[in-house]
Amino acid sequence: TARGSEALVSETIITDNNWHHIGLVWDGSYRTLYIDDVIAAADENKQETLSSSTTGLYIGAGKNLESDSLWMGMIDDVRIYNRAINP
Repeated sequence: TARGSEALVSETIITDNNWHHIGLVWDGSYRTLYIDDVIAAADENKQETLSSSTTGLYIGAGKNLESDSLWMGMIDDVRIYNRAINP
């Protein structure tokens, strides 16, 4: 979650030992999480503007870096864009 925003939670489980494409889209008001090009979670309420952070970016970890929240697997080809892209 961003400061002041609600958690975006997906019930999708991806523990099948296959590669998956995960995408997160922020349109300035709403976030949408995609797993293999299918919507897995989306905001129901408009979110505040995402704020910048000075504490770093952790991919595959919970917000407090609890040991039980760490991703157990490989992460490959991470890209962050500040503009719209076409797949």
